[in-house]
Amino acid sequence: MAGTVLTPQARRAPAPPSTRTGAALVAVGAAFPDAEVGTDAIAAGVGVETDWIVRRTGVESRRRIAEGGSLCALAEAASRRALADAEVDARDVDLLILATMTPDAITPHGAATIAAGLGAWRAGTMDLNAACTGFLAALSLAVGQVESGRARTALVIGADAMSRVLDYNDRVTAGIFGDGAGAVVVRALPGEASRVGPFVLESDGAAGDAIVTPWPAGPVRMEGQRTFRRAVDALADVGQRASALAGVAVADLDLAVLHQANARITAAVAERLALPTERVVDCIGQIGNTTSASIPTALAYAASDGRLCPGATVLLGAFGAGLAWGGTVVEWGAPSRAPEHVA
Repeated sequence: MAGTVLTPQARRAPAPPSTRTGAALVAVGAAFPDAEVGTDAIAAGVGVETDWIVRRTGVESRRRIAEGGSLCALAEAASRRALADAEVDARDVDLLILATMTPDAITPHGAATIAAGLGAWRAGTMDLNAACTGFLAALSLAVGQVESGRARTALVIGADAMSRVLDYNDRVTAGIFGDGAGAVVVRALPGEASRVGPFVLESDGAAGDAIVTPWPAGPVRMEGQRTFRRAVDALADVGQRASALAGVAVADLDLAVLHQANARITAAVAERLALPTERVVDCIGQIGNTTSASIPTALAYAASDGRLCPGATVLLGAFGAGLAWGGTVVEWGAPSRAPEHVA
């Protein structure tokens, strides 16, 4: 029996609608393990004074997930807070992306587990690993899907349990990292301009040996000074270029939310960009470097102290293992609409 022959015209997919669709980051949530570990406990293990770690990293304490604890449960808690703040039902989420380098399992992938826990039954799911730049990379994918009209609501999560891959006898890394999760809701703005600027995403795999986590469970090894110099240079450059691509002067940024790698890195980048301290988020002191969770948890921190508010122009920037780095500028929140006139 002869098969049906499809002509080129028959094969062609329907043209997408011509109406543009923008994207906006409308809500954020964060969650941390209950257990808090002070730097004094870390310092004792590596044979240094507490102040030695604090002066070099800015980290005074961090949270640690329980032995056998679930990173997906932590990510689900952060997601629930973000969805509640956005007043979005999980059943309306079309896409859920989890950025992590410390998943609970190889399979099932974490995003699917989180979606099931939330009741996001319609959501397509995927995990992504780009370490400290992972959340930003995941956000770029989600925003692209929303702007293309392929998704109306996306949930982007960054979560890591770095305590799973640390050597607490290594003074270079033991005092820096913490565990946590953060989530952002991205929504479509039909017929409106996007409130997310172009993304700068770059990498240098030839320098990847600066930060290495061997398979399957580490530990993390990092060349501190080499990483410090590259991070400051890359984040300062990304801040300038992402702002220029978004048509925003660096001086006009309301807020800079950088990957919380190290307090000295954050301060050095702020100085390079000539941004005053109050416009640069620094929350590493009580949570440490949470890797993929760093940017969304820093956004949640800024929301809690009132600096992240609707309409704020915010620089997002990250640098980490790969080496990989990136940035973008967003106008936070959905546009406010004037009340309809009633005759």
